[in-house]
Amino acid sequence: MVLDNLKLISAGAGSGKTYRLTEEMTAALVSGQARPEGIIATTFTKKAAAELRERVRVKLLREGLSQEANSLKNALIGTVHGLGVKLLKRFAFEAGVSPQVEIIAEEDHQRYFNLSMAAVISLETIDEIERLCEQLGLSVDGTPYNWRKQVLQLVEIIRSNNFSAADIEESRKRSWASLAAFLPEVLKDLALPQVQSQLQIALTETAAALVNNEADGTKKTLTAAQTLRRLASQLQRKGSLPWSEYCRLCGFVEKVGAKSRDLVGHLVEVAERHTQLPAFHDDIRRFQELMFGAAEAAIAEYDRFKKSRGRIDYTDMEALVLQLLEQPEVQASLRRELDLLMVDEFQDTSPIQLALFLKLSTLARHSIWVGDPKQSIYGFRGAEPRLMAAVMAATGPVDVANIQRNSWRSREDVVYACNALFTKAFPDIPEVAVVLDPVRTRGGNKFSPAEPPAIAERSGVWHWHFELDGKGRISKQWTREVLAKAVRELLANPPMILPKGEDTPRKMIPADIAILCRSNYGCADMADALSRQGLSAAIARTGLLATAEATLVLACLKYLLNASDSLSVAEILLFGSRRPLAEIVRDRMEYIQSQRDEDVAWAADDVTIRTLDDLRGVTEECSTSEILNLLIERLSIRRTIVAWGDGEQRLSNIDELRRLAIAYEDNCHRQHRAASLGGFLLYLDQLKRDETDRQGAGERPEAVNVLTYHRSKGLEWPLVICADLDQKLRADIWGVDVVPLSEEVDLSAPLGNRWVRYWVNPYGRLAKGVPWLESIQESEWADAASEKALAEEARLLYVGFTRARDFLVLPTNKDGAPWLDRAYSRGGGKTPVLDPNSTDAPFDWGNHEVNKLLQTWTEPRSLPASERSYREVPFLSGERPGRAAFPGAILEEEWLVEQFGGSNLGNFHEYFNPPPPDPDTDPRLWAGTIKTFLAGDVPPLPSNVRQERSEMLLQNFLPGGECQPQVIADHSAAFHDWIRREFPGGNLRQGVVAQARVQGRQIRLSADWLIEQKEATTLILDVLLPHKQFDLQLRYLLARASLMKEVFAHNGITISRCFLHHVPGGNLREVAFHGKQQLSLNLI
Repeated sequence: MVLDNLKLISAGAGSGKTYRLTEEMTAALVSGQARPEGIIATTFTKKAAAELRERVRVKLLREGLSQEANSLKNALIGTVHGLGVKLLKRFAFEAGVSPQVEIIAEEDHQRYFNLSMAAVISLETIDEIERLCEQLGLSVDGTPYNWRKQVLQLVEIIRSNNFSAADIEESRKRSWASLAAFLPEVLKDLALPQVQSQLQIALTETAAALVNNEADGTKKTLTAAQTLRRLASQLQRKGSLPWSEYCRLCGFVEKVGAKSRDLVGHLVEVAERHTQLPAFHDDIRRFQELMFGAAEAAIAEYDRFKKSRGRIDYTDMEALVLQLLEQPEVQASLRRELDLLMVDEFQDTSPIQLALFLKLSTLARHSIWVGDPKQSIYGFRGAEPRLMAAVMAATGPVDVANIQRNSWRSREDVVYACNALFTKAFPDIPEVAVVLDPVRTRGGNKFSPAEPPAIAERSGVWHWHFELDGKGRISKQWTREVLAKAVRELLANPPMILPKGEDTPRKMIPADIAILCRSNYGCADMADALSRQGLSAAIARTGLLATAEATLVLACLKYLLNASDSLSVAEILLFGSRRPLAEIVRDRMEYIQSQRDEDVAWAADDVTIRTLDDLRGVTEECSTSEILNLLIERLSIRRTIVAWGDGEQRLSNIDELRRLAIAYEDNCHRQHRAASLGGFLLYLDQLKRDETDRQGAGERPEAVNVLTYHRSKGLEWPLVICADLDQKLRADIWGVDVVPLSEEVDLSAPLGNRWVRYWVNPYGRLAKGVPWLESIQESEWADAASEKALAEEARLLYVGFTRARDFLVLPTNKDGAPWLDRAYSRGGGKTPVLDPNSTDAPFDWGNHEVNKLLQTWTEPRSLPASERSYREVPFLSGERPGRAAFPGAILEEEWLVEQFGGSNLGNFHEYFNPPPPDPDTDPRLWAGTIKTFLAGDVPPLPSNVRQERSEMLLQNFLPGGECQPQVIADHSAAFHDWIRREFPGGNLRQGVVAQARVQGRQIRLSADWLIEQKEATTLILDVLLPHKQFDLQLRYLLARASLMKEVFAHNGITISRCFLHHVPGGNLREVAFHGKQQLSLNLI
């Protein structure tokens, strides 16, 4: 593949990657090499995309290019997934998908996949897999092995690499063949029952011999005898032993005392025969086949599941776009339009995404990829550095002009230390692409002023060494406890730091510190250690729903849902009303014993309970998030929980609950399900069972940041502590891996010539004990795994080290820093990097000497805890009154009759005798037709016009049945004749409005007919109800007439007479006003 138009830019950590992207895009726009609508730029996150777009826009505006800046909205700048969705929507017909393509969200993907896998794997297959998990030692101590997770890992690798069914079958065969090459040859005449019988005898006899060996009465030998008895009992009871127990028996010589080793020889000999058993080989092969088979079946079923619902996931989207780019019509269209392709963080792309970028690069006039192979730490997400290296090799040596040489982030000591260490840790990367020149130097330069003396006098690299006061093994927990104590002591006398973007130094605060850990579990343990030392930690740990504040909120929600939930009432009294537990229990017992009327609820007189009872009626039609927000405000939850201490964290947890409510509603919307309060509570319960109910991060000035190395990527802090690195190298040859068929990578088909290798360890976690296992550990497979692990470790260290702006802290204990020594030795380094007895370190670079700052702590095994102090959370002096509760705009019948009742019907006036209605005619629509005609028939119109309008109204209202237009015209003529006879010389008006405020209600009433005479004004109200309903609603109609009389009076119009006009009946009934309303009315 020719990549002449591809420019690769190497941007190390803190070297101004985003600035370079901005400069490149701006230059292309200014020079005319690219039009805004001809740009595609992909970033790793939406935040990075928004930042890039805004930076380019601001730069264009500064250069006076306002038109180009405004046109930048036409550029495709976003994540890979966002780009793929837009391309699919544009070329939907060519791709064979709907233009309204519906993507399965990441949070829904696992649920849908589990449903598919459950539907396709039979119970017999599951039973067989579970049996093999037990036999292969994968299920340990009664804990079932999560083989579904293994299947999912296989599925993700297969799909992200676009492997076909033929590729899967080839991978299955190669996986078994490559592992079988290390296994001893099968003895077909050797049967499993034969070996089990021999082993049963050997276990029993050897155990007895060890017990009866008077020459060896050591505890070690007696313990070994007990182990053999247990295995003999298990073999006799179950009829089999896991292969891992055979492996342990192969090395049982080491489990007994020296004077008993001759007694276990025969046992070891019998156990070693298992490697040649056909059953042993069959179990390994069968398990691997079942994993591949389950993965392939799950993929097929998942595809059917998605197609039946018209959905795709992000991996489907990437595969579809890749297929789309193979079509000549699409290629021709993009070749005409695509001026510039920009790829940010190219080292973190998956193989299928890399194939997409390579294809787009061949279609674009110019292509710019920016990244840093040293920061490729997302291998667990599918990123493959080998493919990135092939792309870099194909473009030739990186031009020096395309290497970001300056470090704008870190002080010179940190930069030089990283240069010295990582030029050796990355022997395959040219030195010029590793080394950075610091901008922040002690003496200053044209880019940066000299450092203040308070900062310059301190080294930028610190070595904290922890020694145990006494003998014994050092645990990880002890190391974390001492580290937390060291942080507390540091903050007691904080050093000066220079905040980013500022010129004035200040003292360090807890938020300036970041402690990096390998895993989320390590972060949680580190946060606990900090808490015991009186320090807060900014970390999103699990257990949100177990916190007191969440318990209170959930209890309130449950009580809103079910007023009979006495447990929720008790929790509300305990946390919300702060009543003692003993008092709550006593009150509950008295309530039960008193056998009160069920209508009187327990604790109904409590203020919080009363407020919730009032809210229940208000929130009937509210969404889940609205109910939650209303609950928090009405009960002043925030004020309540802040009084408990650690207010910032508790407030953050409340915000997290609010975020989960929105997430639940979005989830229901995506899955086309109705959201409800009960559903939200079930949703939270599922999060709790899955241990994914994360608390709020609680980021605040007095909290130390604790996060993983992977999450820290792209961030920076004044002081960074690289912790939790003291573990063995993760060079595991077992499990899943993608293996190339050849060393050369064909960039025209980067996803080809590879297969998925899956090896299962038949001995569970054991890695030695039998010869064939040791031969694997000495094979080229193990060498490759070790090299891969070393490279991953070096990249992780690079990311961690380069997060520091002012100070980098490297903690060690008596075990030293093997993790740092391994990285240093990759390039030939021999000396230990961190000597606990010296300030010297191999961090010198060029003519620059870098000495570390050494501090040593010698602490007992148990450290005393320190009391935590919390910053006060400011609130307004008084509680907010909240939204006023306004009465409803609609006048309720009961209220109206109560306040304005008392009037009666007077004289009856019939002006028209309509013909009997057709049973098929809707009486309301017929009455509405007549009323509308009456309103438009003033003064009486010519007969032909009246006929035309009555026909038109019948077509509009469609009352049904046999309705005659002439009846409508005659009805109207009779009504207006009656008006002229009854009120001679009167001025007839329609729609006259009067307004007033009655008991906080804004009343706006409109008169259907108002007849003004010199001495009197008459009000006519149209009633469209049928006869029976007219009689039923009479009290309400009379009360409404009385209300209108009073409201019009307050608006300066005195009503002397009032009629209820029954339109369909052709008659009017005069209202005889009696009684007088006593309410005060305010004019508007």
